[in-house]
Order: sequence, then C-alpha cells, then structure tokens
Amino acid sequence: MIKRMLLLSIIFLSAQLAHGYEYKLQFTPPSGARGIVVAGYGITNTGVTGVCNYYTSYSTGGRGGHTVTKHYYNVCSWDLYGNLTSLVAGSVSAPPVLSTTGYEVIYAVAGASQTGVDTRGFGFVNTPSAHYSWATPNGGYNVIGDSTFSFSVNLSSDGDLPLTIDAATVQAVISGMVTTTAGTATISGNSCGTLLPVGYSCTVTVTYKPQTIRCTASPYGYAYSNVDLALVTNAGANPGFQEGFTITGVPICDD
Repeated sequence: MIKRMLLLSIIFLSAQLAHGYEYKLQFTPPSGARGIVVAGYGITNTGVTGVCNYYTSYSTGGRGGHTVTKHYYNVCSWDLYGNLTSLVAGSVSAPPVLSTTGYEVIYAVAGASQTGVDTRGFGFVNTPSAHYSWATPNGGYNVIGDSTFSFSVNLSSDGDLPLTIDAATVQAVISGMVTTTAGTATISGNSCGTLLPVGYSCTVTVTYKPQTIRCTASPYGYAYSNVDLALVTNAGANPGFQEGFTITGVPICDD
C-alpha cells in the first residue's frame, strides 16, 4: 500500500496588528425560547458579567384559549473566551452605550478588552488573545478504499498573541449504523511545534487506517467514519477539525 505523503511546512503570513479577538458569549436557551438577549454589561481582567434573557410563549388552546408568556431574566458571567461560568435569576438594566464599532455595541471596557452586544444577534467579548483558524476547509469528505490514507490540515495563528500548542489529538469515530468499528487514526506529521507566532501557519498530517474496521453490515461493503482532530492550546475553546469518510471494499459481516 502506498501512502500519500504530504509536505510539512511553515508558511509566513502577513503580520497582524493587535485587535482583540471577538468571542461569542455562550448561552444555550431551552427549546422554544424566544426573544433571546445575550449581552455583556461589565468586564474585568478575569471575566464578563451581563444578561442572558428570554421568554416562552404557549397557547392554552380550546374555546376562549389565550396565549401565556413567561419572561426569564438572568444575570450571567463568562470568562474572557466567552465560556459561561455562572447563571442566576435576576434583572440588570443595560448601561449606557460607550461606542459602536461596525456590528458591535460596546457597553464596557477594561484595558484592551471590550464587551457588549453584536447586532447580528449575540453578546461578545473582545480580548487580546491567541487564536487559530483552520485554513483547510473543515468538514470535508472522502471516498477511499480499504487501505491507509493520509491527509493534511493547515491552520493559521491569527490572534493577537503567539499560539502555544500543548498537544494535538486525533480519533476515528463511527458514522452511521452499518459500521461496527471506526478504524484508527494517528498524527503522522506535525510542523506546528509548541509555539506558533502570530501571522504564521503550519500543517498537521493525519494517517487513517480503515483496515482495522472489522466488518460492515452494508451489503455493498461500505463503511462510514469521521476523523476528528483537536488541539490543546492557549486559545481557549476552538472548534476541532473533522474529515468524513466512506470506505469501500470492507468485509461484510456474517449474519
């Protein structure tokens, strides 16, 4: 079997000015919630406080029925990456607007950090920090045979501070109902090192071995899996990278 070998390289990108990366203030409302308002009203060097309010509405039905609306007011706290850290019932009035920049209505400033509400429908915190983006399109899909396959994933350090990388992990997971095992995935190359300066990019190479899939219930010998790549960095929560696969020629399970 021949592996497709991929070049590992670090590519210099144009330097960026410090700007504070915008993180969304995370809040997951219950099903049926309406009128959701998430906004940051205060900020310190450790976190953000604000509101995550919503209401629910339902009809009592029947003749003479009417609509019942219930409002939920909450005081919420987040870290500087927008991760929700606490939620308690309570009502807080919005402070005066300090400024408006593009979509961002800014309510509070602490040093180089800002918080408020984005008019596209979410609260935000801007804070100088490390950040990275997947330069390779995420969520790709491949049809491969039952043999070793390698692919490369490029990422860019596009925050305000250098990206420190503590670990890179990868795993194969089952997709669909007919596949009994997921195969195995390993990191076979990594040019990122432990520190990636702002404005640089690097490449992680993943090798996927579907041969360890025991068998498939598909009468056509198809198996389905995803390979998930994640980094442990100083950039806070960041979406992982996923590549999907259909594998052909997999042994068919005996009844």
